[in-house]
Amino acid sequence: MGRRHALNNTARSYFTSYEKKEAGYGSKTERIGTDSKVPFGHCRLSLIQAVDPVVTPSGHIYSKEAIYEYLLVKKEELNKARKAWEKEQAEQNKSDEKKKEAEKIKQFIETETRVSSRKRKPVDKEAKMKEFLYQPHKKGEVILEPKTKKEKIEDLKRTSFWLPQFTPAAKRQKLEKPPKRPLSPFSSKPLRMKDLVPLKLKVLDPKAKEKKFVCMVSGKEITYQDTVYIKSTGILMLKTLYSQLAEPTMICPVTSKPFKKKHVVHIKSDGSGFASTGNVIAKKWSEALMN
Repeated sequence: MGRRHALNNTARSYFTSYEKKEAGYGSKTERIGTDSKVPFGHCRLSLIQAVDPVVTPSGHIYSKEAIYEYLLVKKEELNKARKAWEKEQAEQNKSDEKKKEAEKIKQFIETETRVSSRKRKPVDKEAKMKEFLYQPHKKGEVILEPKTKKEKIEDLKRTSFWLPQFTPAAKRQKLEKPPKRPLSPFSSKPLRMKDLVPLKLKVLDPKAKEKKFVCMVSGKEITYQDTVYIKSTGILMLKTLYSQLAEPTMICPVTSKPFKKKHVVHIKSDGSGFASTGNVIAKKWSEALMN
């Protein structure tokens, strides 16, 4: 009987590695397949094929309507947060001014007390009363002085900590100063509407239900390759062709127009399900209730 019980799970006083894994403790890793990635030309917010696509300076593609709506909503939220922050700052300034005034009054009273104390010493009436009331009547007798109100409250707090007036209260957290402009959903950098650049895409088959896009230089279908978009000429090409044909001369291979580095946008790609491209491993940490 004992032998059989020793072979069961949880028979030990600790969890083994296998038991921890079965209980869901620790980090779980899972390989992300192609189906979990956003295809090229799809909006990062709506996760469907972008309508009137625009690209941000960070290289993310959005539908024009989706990113405009996002920026307008975030702008309203920032306005509300800024008003709340300004109100808190005004209240804080008033509080600081009151403290300064109280400190000045306190210093003035202390100065006046020092000047008057040179003429005569102040009499501590409370100490005199205690000395009169609690003076020992017999030799060797010790009379304990009564506790002050503050000491009584401290004793009650120590012995009756469950009372409502002794329970700790949450401290009021200060509001952080909101940014001036809405932040990009992915790069977390300030984003303005004028920073959005219309993206021209060449469709492989216009009649197809699910449109696929091609490189404007080679005509090769774009799936998960790295791509580059030249804003000044409106040409989208694979990054390998950009490095070979356009970057050395800084001239567009399609329009033959010169461009500058600030006109180049590197389009973000999720990559494929292969280990050589993109982030293909996802991790999640979870804790199990363990004794």
